[in-house]
Amino acid sequence: MKISVVIVTRNRIDDLRVCIDGYLKQKYEDKEIIVVDNGSGDGTREMVPKEYPMVKYLWLPDNFDIRTINIGVEMSKGDIIWRTDSDSHPEDDDTFDKVVEIFNQKPHIDIIATEDIEVKKNSEPWDWYPLKIDKSKMPEDGFKANFFPGTGAAIKRKVFDTIGGFWEFGFEELDFCTRAIVSGFNVRYFPNIRTLHYASPQDRDNPNRWVMASKQHIRYNWRYFPFWRAWGRSTEIFFFQMFLALISRLPLSAMLEGMFGMMSVVFSTIRNERNVVPKEKIRDITLGVSVFHTQMRYFSQVFSNKFRRWLKKDLIKK
Repeated sequence: MKISVVIVTRNRIDDLRVCIDGYLKQKYEDKEIIVVDNGSGDGTREMVPKEYPMVKYLWLPDNFDIRTINIGVEMSKGDIIWRTDSDSHPEDDDTFDKVVEIFNQKPHIDIIATEDIEVKKNSEPWDWYPLKIDKSKMPEDGFKANFFPGTGAAIKRKVFDTIGGFWEFGFEELDFCTRAIVSGFNVRYFPNIRTLHYASPQDRDNPNRWVMASKQHIRYNWRYFPFWRAWGRSTEIFFFQMFLALISRLPLSAMLEGMFGMMSVVFSTIRNERNVVPKEKIRDITLGVSVFHTQMRYFSQVFSNKFRRWLKKDLIKK
């Protein structure tokens, strides 16, 4: 099986070097690395062809956000697409060997979600998986999942061929997995396959990211859930997102844009994109977990991180 690593980048020249080097260290030989550049102006355009002539590189004149992954997939020749960010790479140099072994031995598995290790947060795993599990007792098939972190995931090409690619930035992995699950593909989480995420601060417009993510989360729910369930989930999301904007001290202009954006996206999604998931698939795409539970877990992590930063600053002052 050939593995195609697809990396989307923009103005992250130093992070991209670390990323590419991490993939070049993979012992698995039948691989290719593809970098699609969303209009970087920091020297990336000159650096990649000069320092990494073995990498397929495409520079785009504009920023097409995360949808650029779809261009990279079209450029690729692999049986497996490795979805990653330009500030991430596998922890172990035999990761691709493990992935190919899983796909060969478990042909019913179509997408592998990996453990996201936040390097700048004491190398702690991102607690994204919504169910309580004992990672030391992982099933042979991994844990059933409805999502994967964008920092590292292995996806069979046939999934892209069947359901298409990613939508715009914001819950794009969740939307992709929902379409995959509804189409009969299986997503599994293997916490023993670890991806290092350096969380680059470059080119991150936090107010704009919040606006986009808020609208996309609402869009997702109205796209796939029955009317009253979409209404209830969206109401919870709306208030959680506004609370997040307040504690993040986002500017009023962004909050107003996000508030009206979340309202307007309901009507555009109902008019153009309604594709309600069959009742028997609802539990598969949610794992039986409510929006309230998911959001509360998220905020507990946010406040925990804020407390640790405050404690660290307090100790430095002392």
